[in-house]
Amino acid sequence: MKKVNKFGINILLTDCLGVAVSKFSLIYLVINMKNRLKLIGKILVSIILVFALIIGSYVIYVYAQYHRLPNDMKQTIKNPQTQQVELGQTYKMMTFNIGYGSYPPSFNFFMDGGDDVRAYSKSAVKSAIQEDIRLINKEKPDFGNIQEIDWQGDRSQQVNEPQMVRAGLPDYTSVLTQNYDSAYLFYPVTKPIGKAKSGIMTYSKYEIESSTRYKLPIETNFNKFFDLDRAFSVSILPIKNSDKKFVIFNTHLSAFITDQKIQKQQLLTLFDEMKKYVSKGDYVICGADYNHALAGKAHPELTWMKEFPTENLTKGMRVVAPTNAPTVRSLDYAYDKKNPKNTFGIIDGFLVSNNIKDLKIQTIDNQFKSSDHQPVVMDFSLEK
Repeated sequence: MKKVNKFGINILLTDCLGVAVSKFSLIYLVINMKNRLKLIGKILVSIILVFALIIGSYVIYVYAQYHRLPNDMKQTIKNPQTQQVELGQTYKMMTFNIGYGSYPPSFNFFMDGGDDVRAYSKSAVKSAIQEDIRLINKEKPDFGNIQEIDWQGDRSQQVNEPQMVRAGLPDYTSVLTQNYDSAYLFYPVTKPIGKAKSGIMTYSKYEIESSTRYKLPIETNFNKFFDLDRAFSVSILPIKNSDKKFVIFNTHLSAFITDQKIQKQQLLTLFDEMKKYVSKGDYVICGADYNHALAGKAHPELTWMKEFPTENLTKGMRVVAPTNAPTVRSLDYAYDKKNPKNTFGIIDGFLVSNNIKDLKIQTIDNQFKSSDHQPVVMDFSLEK
């Protein structure tokens, strides 16, 4: 009988054990990998669910916060004056979109294709508003309209601009009309524009008897969260020794609206309200940012510089616009009047009734020092 070498048995047992361990290790690795993949999958699903919850909660918040102010709202008149306007006298009026103090010449805005979102700093906003006040005081208008004036705005670094303007114009009565009060807009995602309250202001050296806010049509789809609310104000001034009124309209029409029907409806709503006063023989002026070309070249490719529809204007009203210098610049690039990529136009000015004589109108050309707009001033008289 042949003997088996005990060392051979040991080697055989060792080999068998090694194979068994290897198979066990492989099975363990496979099971472990499956468990890890399951864990990674659970983590990824959890992350997706968390993000979905955050996004869903934000959408609910935006919808819950969204509101439009009611129509036909009486406005508060601050620092009332008693002197009344008179027929036959010459007056000066300014209209100025101050761009909430956030658009110096170097600013290029993301909504126009640029990079900047919020104002550079609080001090930069205050400096811009001070420049606006300096321009107003230098021109000494009897009446004025301001558009895009912010308070409690992240985009304008939380500067209370109406407070600054009122402090800088102590001899004027004023009416502040809220345009919108937006929820926190997490857009763009990397640099959100945030939350803002913004409006329009009318100021006057003469008595304002009453002022009312009226709603404008806006888009009703998701775009309403970016265009926000829109309105216009109507301020009534008594005329000395006359039963007629001097009526000042102020508005800032939508710039980035996608539905052209809504843009047209905004203008028609404005015109319809003017008709009420023109038909009574009142003296009507609207100083505004129309986001339509009032004079010069229109740019149909832009949502905010299409040709103004004079054919739809209220009968007895006309357009009075400057031609000496542009009133607005595009914000896709920093300001450079020699750069062909910059777009310029005239979208700020006045609509006036035919019983008002316009004597002189001009853009105050300050090279867009404090805003993407420049102020427009008009000398006029109320004809007897």
